[in-house]
Amino acid sequence: MTNLKEKILSIFRTKEIRNKIIFSLFILFAYRVLSAIPVSGIPAEALVQLFQGTQLGDVLSTVSGGVLESASLVAIGLTPYINASIIFQLLGTVIPKLAELRKEGADGRRKISMYTRIATVPLAILQSFVIYSTLRGFGLIGTLGTLELVAMSAALTGGSLIMMWFSELISENDVGGGSSYLIMLGILSGIPGTVRSNFITMDPTQKILFFVVAIVLVVSTIIITQAERRVPIQYSRRVREGGAMDSYIPIKLTQSGVMPVIFAMSLLSFPQLIAKFVVSKNYSEGLTTFANNVQTWLANTYIYESMVFIFIIAFALFYLTVVFNTDELAENLQKQGAFIQGVRPGNTTSDYLKSTALKLTVVGALFLALVSVLPSFMIHFGLITASVITGTGLLIVIGVILDMKRQVESMMVVRRYDKYL
Repeated sequence: MTNLKEKILSIFRTKEIRNKIIFSLFILFAYRVLSAIPVSGIPAEALVQLFQGTQLGDVLSTVSGGVLESASLVAIGLTPYINASIIFQLLGTVIPKLAELRKEGADGRRKISMYTRIATVPLAILQSFVIYSTLRGFGLIGTLGTLELVAMSAALTGGSLIMMWFSELISENDVGGGSSYLIMLGILSGIPGTVRSNFITMDPTQKILFFVVAIVLVVSTIIITQAERRVPIQYSRRVREGGAMDSYIPIKLTQSGVMPVIFAMSLLSFPQLIAKFVVSKNYSEGLTTFANNVQTWLANTYIYESMVFIFIIAFALFYLTVVFNTDELAENLQKQGAFIQGVRPGNTTSDYLKSTALKLTVVGALFLALVSVLPSFMIHFGLITASVITGTGLLIVIGVILDMKRQVESMMVVRRYDKYL
């Protein structure tokens, strides 16, 4: 307890870290203020009727930071930004120009980020229009005039762009990933209400089972998220001088963090939203029937959770190629005169690291996918009547907290090192 107290005091004594934390808290305050500003033309009650009790509502609420059903300025949240990120990362595998940009380092990433921001605008406009049209199609709101519709769409789009800006400010502040941070805040803000409405309905046996499962999931998630394989490396000079081998390359089981979970949720929300829109418009009998079938399929726990399971694994494997560039890493090792014992420098080292990371990621992805779907299946089979937090929500919250802890500790280490320079 004393060590923990000292660590916390040490963090707040450090001006740079203290300012970063205060800045992140200010962003949180601004975000909560914006979430209380209503958008004209869309009553909160209409959104509640449209999405309450549906998987689509749960997903959109999570990705929006828990404010979708409030019909506020930031109601659609980060969904357009996340979808734009998914689109450009997928396009990077098939469009040579984007693939080259990814290899250009920081400059290339800045250009891709700029394209992502630009793409967020039409996606936000589209989502705001789809939500309005769906509400109107089901008779939950009246028809808006042209100026009212433009004002409503501009407000929701502007709110989404503000959320994107907040996300990037937090990421640049080096205290956690911005998108994950805002989504985590939305999840945490919804827990008290969920506890009040759901937890009291559990009988004593279910409460005990819930606590046991929750503890097991939290502990195992922390262990798996922190787990890593340390690949030892040697330097030619050290080998000649008989020095000790004390350097290594850390490769995590969950190298991609919680982004595969967020991507899977965001991507699965798209066909559900479009299907609901098509049903509300009733374009043709065949199209409406197909859209109804899509909603029915995705409302089925087995089908939906199976798709979540598959998508998380797929995104974890795909995202590994984005966050872990083995070719660049192998090239840097060769330039530094470093090597992995028993592995040739260059392409052989790159292949070795790629193979090692892939094996670890498969294990980590299976765990992420399992934790994501487990609470839903427990509810489906009647083991518990309700869950205070979803499996995906649990992964996001724990992953973001651990990432923030790691970044703060890294800044503390750099600060201690700077004292001796």
